[in-house]
Amino acid sequence: MSNLTAAIQVRDLHFTYPAVHPRQIARPALSGVSLEVPDGQFVALLGRVGAGKSTLCLALNGLAPHATGGVFRGDVVVHELNTKRHPVAELATRVGLVFQDPESQIVHSRVDDEVAFGPENLGVAPDEIEERVAWALDATAMAEYRERSPLLLSGGEKQRVAIAAMLAMRPRVLVLDEPTASLDPAGKAAIFGLLARLSRAEGLTVFMATQEVDRAFRYADRILALDEGAIVLDGQPAELLRRPERLQSLGLGLPELAEVGQRLTAATGRSYRFHTLRGAYERLKPEVQPDASPLWLPLPTPPEAPAGPPQIEIEGLTFHYDPARRALDEVSLTINRGEFVVLMGRNGSGKTTLARHLNGLLKPVAGVVRVEGEDTRPRRVAELARHVGYVFQNPDHQIFAPTVADEVAFGLRVQGLPASIVAERVAETLERFGLTRYADLPPALLGFGQRRIVSLASVLATQPSLLILDEPTDGLDARSQAELMATIERFNAGGGTILLVTHDVRLMAEHARRVLVLDAGRLIFDGAPSGLFDRPDLLASAGLRLPLVRRLAQRLGPRGASTNVNSPAQFVAAWQTRQAPQPVATGQDI
Repeated sequence: MSNLTAAIQVRDLHFTYPAVHPRQIARPALSGVSLEVPDGQFVALLGRVGAGKSTLCLALNGLAPHATGGVFRGDVVVHELNTKRHPVAELATRVGLVFQDPESQIVHSRVDDEVAFGPENLGVAPDEIEERVAWALDATAMAEYRERSPLLLSGGEKQRVAIAAMLAMRPRVLVLDEPTASLDPAGKAAIFGLLARLSRAEGLTVFMATQEVDRAFRYADRILALDEGAIVLDGQPAELLRRPERLQSLGLGLPELAEVGQRLTAATGRSYRFHTLRGAYERLKPEVQPDASPLWLPLPTPPEAPAGPPQIEIEGLTFHYDPARRALDEVSLTINRGEFVVLMGRNGSGKTTLARHLNGLLKPVAGVVRVEGEDTRPRRVAELARHVGYVFQNPDHQIFAPTVADEVAFGLRVQGLPASIVAERVAETLERFGLTRYADLPPALLGFGQRRIVSLASVLATQPSLLILDEPTDGLDARSQAELMATIERFNAGGGTILLVTHDVRLMAEHARRVLVLDAGRLIFDGAPSGLFDRPDLLASAGLRLPLVRRLAQRLGPRGASTNVNSPAQFVAAWQTRQAPQPVATGQDI
């Protein structure tokens, strides 16, 4: 690294946010961070919720401490500008920052005006501004939206606009905080691919905080991991994957196929190290030679949907924000009590719009929606909230109480429960979600991922019978995601109904009993995950992709392997049922 020009230099950085609440204990957000990033390197920053990733991103463009206040020791130098001595406006000519929440930086009422805003402030000539806007919108697949209002876009589309706005400024360093969290799988791959190309072809330095472990290890040149404000891992992707237990011990999870290899190693005592599809196939194919009989026993058929009474009935639901374009187009479906249903589709396909009809936030333009047998049109949101718990995609759209404890207690008080029961249930909920130490703090002091957990906790505390979750795992680390999903599974096992909106195909494959897919406001699939995975045409139309583990199983299928696997655990379970293989050499890690 010494023979390259340093784009970013961080020397012994310590940072603590100012206390804004009498009971707040000032804990360092960053503790002794030192690193050097050369020009043109693509760095992925991993870490659990609350590890300090967002704070480090803010420090790289001077917002910490210039905008945040707080105690700042050490130095951050970006292209020879020390952030302590140069204002944010000057630093913005060298470094662009894409926030975790795109709504916090979008200011204009048209997409193209938003993307042009930065270059205009840099004094770029009008002709070049237009060229930059067109290029950035095309690069982020937002060209057809240039005249739309950002207010009418989905969360993922807003993220694309925020990325386009930063790219149009042509920064030398681009810092991104969870920029793809709300994107569909095709969109995530496109943005990671774009940033990798800009890094390698044009020398753009990319510093991205992300929980997208699979894509980070595929596209990034270097991986950093933060834990409690300190860098605890720093290395090339292949190097770090030689120590998978270390990544897991930090709660970060592994790339999907690396997890398959680790599980196989633990189950068989032989070494299986790989993290790419090609590497996994080459390592495993000698052990599944073609045979007259199947080598793997089929997995058990997933349980059928509960045969309970209908809880949600939708008939011919049509809705539009703009009469010229239908957001939902004659959608009809029924969800029975106790089902676990996942709703998927491209950004802007109508998922959130459909979900908001189920708690009365939106009313049909045509058709009917019934919850617990009653038409939602004459019913108020507060009435429906007694049955329907709704966790928003953006937690800041529903959190408003002065403290975390008050936020969790609000719904219980609205229900008119006695104070003793409210206090008991609040304490129990805070403990269950690991929020007890934050009970007296304003939610605004917590990280975005932590605020997601607060919003879920406040809804579950009311004990609804139907729980709707809109992208609840965006921005969560692997361990936090597993804990959240375990909570959701317990709710479902207790008879509660789940409608989970997500772009995470792996999450769907491992948890859903039924999948709904929307495309341009129309319901194009309703069935089991395996049925969707057998329809490549629908997957492509909805911007979805097969889990890597299923793609691996399909490649091994012609050699006699079972292809009906949706997760690393299922792959290993099926692998262990096959006929005894011939020993093979370990070979090199791939």
